[in-house]
Amino acid sequence: MNRIDFNQFLAALSDQSEDAFIDPGQFDWPETLDEDAWYFSPELVSLYGTEAWDALDELQQKRLAFFEAVNFFSLNIHGEKYLISEISRHLYDNGNVELSRYLTHFVDEEARHMMYFANFCRRYAGKIYVDRSVHNVTDGDEVTDLFLLFARINAFEEIVDHYNRVMAKDARLAPVVREINRIHHVEEMRHLQFGRRFLAHILERHGDEWGDARRALLREHLSGYLQLVWKTYYNPDVYKDAGLQDPFDTWRECSNARPARQHRERIGRRRLAWLRKLELLEAA
Repeated sequence: MNRIDFNQFLAALSDQSEDAFIDPGQFDWPETLDEDAWYFSPELVSLYGTEAWDALDELQQKRLAFFEAVNFFSLNIHGEKYLISEISRHLYDNGNVELSRYLTHFVDEEARHMMYFANFCRRYAGKIYVDRSVHNVTDGDEVTDLFLLFARINAFEEIVDHYNRVMAKDARLAPVVREINRIHHVEEMRHLQFGRRFLAHILERHGDEWGDARRALLREHLSGYLQLVWKTYYNPDVYKDAGLQDPFDTWRECSNARPARQHRERIGRRRLAWLRKLELLEAA
Protein backbone atom coordinates (compact mmCIF):
# COMPACT_ATOMS: atom_id res chain seq x y z
CA MET A 1 0.00 0.00 0.00
CA ASN A 2 1.59 3.32 -0.98
CA ARG A 3 1.26 6.56 0.97
CA ILE A 4 -1.37 8.01 -1.38
CA ASP A 5 -3.57 4.93 -1.06
CA PHE A 6 -3.24 4.96 2.73
CA ASN A 7 -4.11 8.66 2.93
CA GLN A 8 -7.14 8.14 0.70
CA PHE A 9 -8.25 5.35 3.03
CA LEU A 10 -7.82 7.67 6.05
CA ALA A 11 -9.77 10.47 4.35
CA ALA A 12 -12.64 8.08 3.59
CA LEU A 13 -12.78 6.98 7.25
CA SER A 14 -12.85 10.61 8.41
CA ASP A 15 -15.67 11.40 5.98
CA GLN A 16 -17.65 8.45 7.36
CA SER A 17 -17.11 9.64 10.93
CA GLU A 18 -18.34 13.12 10.05
CA ASP A 19 -21.36 11.88 8.10
CA ALA A 20 -22.48 9.28 10.68
CA PHE A 21 -22.14 11.26 13.92
CA ILE A 22 -24.20 9.78 16.78
CA ASP A 23 -25.07 12.11 19.68
CA PRO A 24 -25.00 10.31 23.07
CA GLY A 25 -27.09 13.16 24.48
CA GLN A 26 -30.05 11.85 22.48
CA PHE A 27 -29.88 8.36 23.95
CA ASP A 28 -33.13 7.17 25.57
CA TRP A 29 -32.31 5.90 29.06
CA PRO A 30 -35.06 3.95 30.90
CA GLU A 31 -35.78 5.15 34.43
CA THR A 32 -35.38 1.66 35.87
CA LEU A 33 -34.35 -1.80 34.70
CA ASP A 34 -36.44 -4.94 34.69
CA GLU A 35 -34.79 -7.39 37.09
CA ASP A 36 -36.23 -10.30 35.10
CA ALA A 37 -34.46 -9.29 31.86
CA TRP A 38 -31.13 -10.41 30.44
CA TYR A 39 -28.43 -7.73 30.18
CA PHE A 40 -25.65 -9.95 28.83
CA SER A 41 -26.00 -12.88 26.48
CA PRO A 42 -25.86 -15.96 28.74
CA GLU A 43 -23.46 -17.77 26.41
CA LEU A 44 -20.99 -14.89 26.88
CA VAL A 45 -21.15 -14.88 30.68
CA SER A 46 -17.74 -15.84 32.05
CA LEU A 47 -19.11 -18.81 34.03
CA TYR A 48 -21.28 -20.19 31.25
CA GLY A 49 -20.94 -23.94 30.82
CA THR A 50 -19.35 -24.50 34.23
CA GLU A 51 -20.79 -26.24 37.28
CA ALA A 52 -21.00 -22.85 39.01
CA TRP A 53 -23.31 -21.59 36.23
CA ASP A 54 -25.46 -24.71 36.20
CA ALA A 55 -25.95 -24.46 39.97
CA LEU A 56 -27.75 -21.11 39.58
CA ASP A 57 -31.45 -20.76 38.88
CA GLU A 58 -32.51 -18.50 36.01
CA LEU A 59 -33.06 -15.41 38.18
CA GLN A 60 -29.59 -15.83 39.70
CA GLN A 61 -28.12 -16.29 36.22
CA LYS A 62 -29.77 -13.06 35.10
CA ARG A 63 -28.40 -11.21 38.14
CA LEU A 64 -24.92 -12.50 37.33
CA ALA A 65 -25.42 -11.50 33.68
CA PHE A 66 -26.31 -7.95 34.77
CA PHE A 67 -23.06 -7.54 36.69
CA GLU A 68 -21.16 -9.12 33.78
CA ALA A 69 -22.58 -6.30 31.64
CA VAL A 70 -21.35 -3.76 34.19
CA ASN A 71 -17.91 -5.38 34.14
CA PHE A 72 -17.83 -5.46 30.32
CA PHE A 73 -18.76 -1.79 30.11
CA SER A 74 -16.22 -0.96 32.83
CA LEU A 75 -13.48 -2.73 30.84
CA ASN A 76 -14.39 -0.62 27.85
CA ILE A 77 -14.27 2.58 29.89
CA HIS A 78 -10.76 1.80 31.13
CA GLY A 79 -9.60 0.60 27.73
CA GLU A 80 -10.84 3.75 26.06
CA LYS A 81 -9.33 6.02 28.70
CA TYR A 82 -5.97 4.43 27.96
CA LEU A 83 -6.56 4.66 24.21
CA ILE A 84 -7.51 8.35 24.36
CA SER A 85 -4.53 9.21 26.54
CA GLU A 86 -2.02 7.42 24.32
CA ILE A 87 -3.40 8.45 20.94
CA SER A 88 -3.72 12.08 22.02
CA ARG A 89 0.04 12.19 22.55
CA HIS A 90 0.54 11.50 18.83
CA LEU A 91 -1.98 13.98 17.41
CA TYR A 92 -0.58 16.52 14.94
CA ASP A 93 3.06 15.61 15.47
CA ASN A 94 3.50 12.98 12.75
CA GLY A 95 3.50 15.17 9.63
CA ASN A 96 0.55 13.32 8.13
CA VAL A 97 -2.52 15.57 7.99
CA GLU A 98 -4.97 12.79 7.13
CA LEU A 99 -3.68 10.53 9.90
CA SER A 100 -4.08 13.30 12.47
CA ARG A 101 -7.53 14.14 11.13
CA TYR A 102 -8.74 10.55 11.49
CA LEU A 103 -7.11 10.01 14.88
CA THR A 104 -9.00 13.07 16.12
CA HIS A 105 -12.26 11.39 15.09
CA PHE A 106 -11.03 8.16 16.68
CA VAL A 107 -10.46 9.89 20.03
CA ASP A 108 -13.77 11.77 19.83
CA GLU A 109 -15.73 8.59 19.16
CA GLU A 110 -14.05 6.73 22.01
CA ALA A 111 -14.84 9.60 24.39
CA ARG A 112 -18.51 9.40 23.38
CA HIS A 113 -18.49 5.63 23.84
CA MET A 114 -17.35 6.09 27.43
CA MET A 115 -20.43 8.22 28.06
CA TYR A 116 -22.74 5.32 27.15
CA PHE A 117 -20.84 2.81 29.25
CA ALA A 118 -20.41 5.09 32.27
CA ASN A 119 -24.05 6.16 32.18
CA PHE A 120 -25.24 2.55 32.26
CA CYS A 121 -22.88 1.56 35.07
CA ARG A 122 -23.66 4.54 37.29
CA ARG A 123 -27.39 4.73 36.63
CA TYR A 124 -28.16 1.07 37.21
CA ALA A 125 -25.29 -0.37 39.27
CA GLY A 126 -24.00 2.74 41.04
CA LYS A 127 -20.43 1.78 40.25
CA ILE A 128 -17.71 1.28 37.67
CA TYR A 129 -15.43 -1.66 38.41
CA VAL A 130 -11.80 -0.74 39.05
CA ASP A 131 -9.13 -1.05 36.37
CA ARG A 132 -6.79 -4.00 36.90
CA SER A 133 -5.10 -3.86 33.50
CA VAL A 134 -1.43 -3.17 32.78
CA HIS A 135 -0.47 -1.01 29.80
CA ASN A 136 2.89 0.68 30.29
CA VAL A 137 5.15 -1.47 28.16
CA THR A 138 7.41 0.27 25.65
CA ASP A 139 10.18 -0.75 23.31
CA GLY A 140 11.97 2.60 23.47
CA ASP A 141 11.67 3.22 19.73
CA GLU A 142 8.97 5.72 18.67
CA VAL A 143 7.80 3.81 15.59
CA THR A 144 7.77 0.47 17.39
CA ASP A 145 5.96 1.94 20.39
CA LEU A 146 3.26 3.42 18.14
CA PHE A 147 2.96 0.09 16.36
CA LEU A 148 2.62 -1.77 19.67
CA LEU A 149 0.01 0.73 20.84
CA PHE A 150 -2.22 0.05 17.86
CA ALA A 151 -1.54 -3.68 17.97
CA ARG A 152 -2.82 -3.70 21.57
CA ILE A 153 -5.79 -1.51 20.65
CA ASN A 154 -6.65 -3.71 17.68
CA ALA A 155 -6.46 -6.93 19.71
CA PHE A 156 -8.63 -5.46 22.50
CA GLU A 157 -11.21 -4.07 20.08
CA GLU A 158 -11.44 -7.28 18.06
CA ILE A 159 -12.49 -9.16 21.20
CA VAL A 160 -14.85 -6.40 22.33
CA ASP A 161 -16.49 -6.24 18.91
CA HIS A 162 -17.27 -9.96 19.02
CA TYR A 163 -19.29 -9.33 22.17
CA ASN A 164 -20.89 -6.18 20.69
CA ARG A 165 -22.01 -7.96 17.53
CA VAL A 166 -23.54 -10.90 19.39
CA MET A 167 -25.38 -8.77 21.94
CA ALA A 168 -26.59 -6.16 19.45
CA LYS A 169 -28.56 -8.95 17.73
CA ASP A 170 -29.66 -10.90 20.81
CA ALA A 171 -33.44 -10.44 21.09
CA ARG A 172 -33.37 -11.85 24.63
CA LEU A 173 -31.55 -8.79 25.92
CA ALA A 174 -33.08 -5.59 27.26
CA PRO A 175 -33.30 -2.93 24.51
CA VAL A 176 -30.97 -0.54 26.33
CA VAL A 177 -28.00 -2.92 26.23
CA ARG A 178 -28.73 -4.08 22.69
CA GLU A 179 -28.62 -0.46 21.54
CA ILE A 180 -25.40 0.38 23.41
CA ASN A 181 -23.73 -2.65 21.86
CA ARG A 182 -25.10 -1.78 18.41
CA ILE A 183 -23.81 1.79 18.51
CA HIS A 184 -20.41 0.68 19.72
CA HIS A 185 -20.17 -1.98 17.00
CA VAL A 186 -21.08 0.47 14.22
CA GLU A 187 -18.38 2.97 15.16
CA GLU A 188 -15.78 0.42 16.19
CA MET A 189 -15.89 -1.12 12.71
CA ARG A 190 -14.11 1.99 11.43
CA HIS A 191 -11.55 1.72 14.21
CA LEU A 192 -10.93 -1.93 13.38
CA GLN A 193 -10.55 -1.14 9.68
CA PHE A 194 -8.05 1.55 10.58
CA GLY A 195 -6.11 -0.68 12.98
CA ARG A 196 -5.74 -3.50 10.48
CA ARG A 197 -4.59 -1.22 7.67
CA PHE A 198 -2.33 0.86 9.93
CA LEU A 199 -0.48 -2.20 11.23
CA ALA A 200 -0.02 -3.51 7.69
CA HIS A 201 1.16 -0.05 6.58
CA ILE A 202 3.80 0.16 9.32
CA LEU A 203 5.01 -3.38 8.64
CA GLU A 204 5.29 -2.59 4.95
CA ARG A 205 7.47 0.44 5.70
CA HIS A 206 9.52 -0.82 8.64
CA GLY A 207 9.08 -4.59 8.96
CA ASP A 208 12.29 -5.45 7.13
CA GLU A 209 14.29 -3.14 9.41
CA TRP A 210 13.11 -4.90 12.55
CA GLY A 211 14.38 -8.36 11.76
CA ASP A 212 13.33 -11.72 13.16
CA ALA A 213 14.39 -11.01 16.75
CA ARG A 214 12.30 -7.87 17.10
CA ARG A 215 9.32 -9.47 15.36
CA ALA A 216 9.55 -12.33 17.88
CA LEU A 217 9.52 -9.80 20.73
CA LEU A 218 6.45 -8.13 19.25
CA ARG A 219 4.65 -11.49 19.13
CA GLU A 220 5.66 -12.26 22.71
CA HIS A 221 4.44 -8.89 23.93
CA LEU A 222 1.10 -9.07 22.12
CA SER A 223 0.48 -12.63 23.28
CA GLY A 224 1.14 -11.58 26.88
CA TYR A 225 -1.14 -8.58 26.50
CA LEU A 226 -3.98 -10.77 25.26
CA GLN A 227 -3.64 -13.02 28.29
CA LEU A 228 -3.99 -9.96 30.52
CA VAL A 229 -7.04 -8.76 28.57
CA TRP A 230 -8.81 -12.09 28.97
CA LYS A 231 -8.08 -12.18 32.71
CA THR A 232 -10.12 -9.00 33.15
CA TYR A 233 -13.22 -10.76 31.83
CA TYR A 234 -13.19 -12.96 34.96
CA ASN A 235 -13.85 -10.64 37.87
CA PRO A 236 -14.38 -11.92 41.44
CA ASP A 237 -16.11 -8.62 42.30
CA VAL A 238 -18.79 -9.53 39.75
CA TYR A 239 -19.33 -12.90 41.41
CA LYS A 240 -19.51 -11.25 44.84
CA ASP A 241 -22.04 -8.64 43.69
CA ALA A 242 -24.13 -11.39 42.05
CA GLY A 243 -24.34 -13.15 45.42
CA LEU A 244 -22.16 -16.17 44.61
CA GLN A 245 -20.54 -18.00 47.48
CA ASP A 246 -16.72 -17.98 47.60
CA PRO A 247 -16.23 -15.54 44.68
CA PHE A 248 -12.43 -15.86 44.69
CA ASP A 249 -12.59 -19.65 44.58
CA THR A 250 -15.10 -19.36 41.73
CA TRP A 251 -12.75 -16.99 39.92
CA ARG A 252 -9.75 -19.31 40.29
CA GLU A 253 -11.63 -22.42 39.23
CA CYS A 254 -13.76 -21.07 36.40
CA SER A 255 -11.34 -18.78 34.59
CA ASN A 256 -9.29 -21.80 33.57
CA ALA A 257 -12.15 -24.27 33.24
CA ARG A 258 -12.50 -26.08 29.93
CA PRO A 259 -15.61 -24.13 28.76
CA ALA A 260 -13.80 -20.84 29.42
CA ARG A 261 -10.68 -21.94 27.54
CA GLN A 262 -12.75 -23.15 24.59
CA HIS A 263 -14.66 -19.87 24.52
CA ARG A 264 -11.44 -17.84 24.36
CA GLU A 265 -10.00 -20.12 21.68
CA ARG A 266 -13.11 -19.83 19.49
CA ILE A 267 -13.05 -16.04 19.60
CA GLY A 268 -9.30 -15.95 19.08
CA ARG A 269 -9.49 -18.12 15.96
CA ARG A 270 -12.14 -15.93 14.38
CA ARG A 271 -11.27 -12.43 15.50
CA LEU A 272 -7.49 -12.46 15.70
CA ALA A 273 -6.87 -14.02 12.28
CA TRP A 274 -5.62 -10.71 10.86
CA LEU A 275 -2.97 -10.38 13.57
CA ARG A 276 -1.84 -13.92 12.80
CA LYS A 277 -1.73 -13.11 9.09
CA LEU A 278 0.64 -10.24 9.91
CA GLU A 279 2.67 -12.75 11.98
CA LEU A 280 2.00 -10.78 15.16
CA LEU A 281 0.54 -13.84 16.87
CA GLU A 282 1.41 -17.50 16.62
CA ALA A 283 -0.75 -19.66 14.37
CA ALA A 284 -3.92 -20.94 16.05
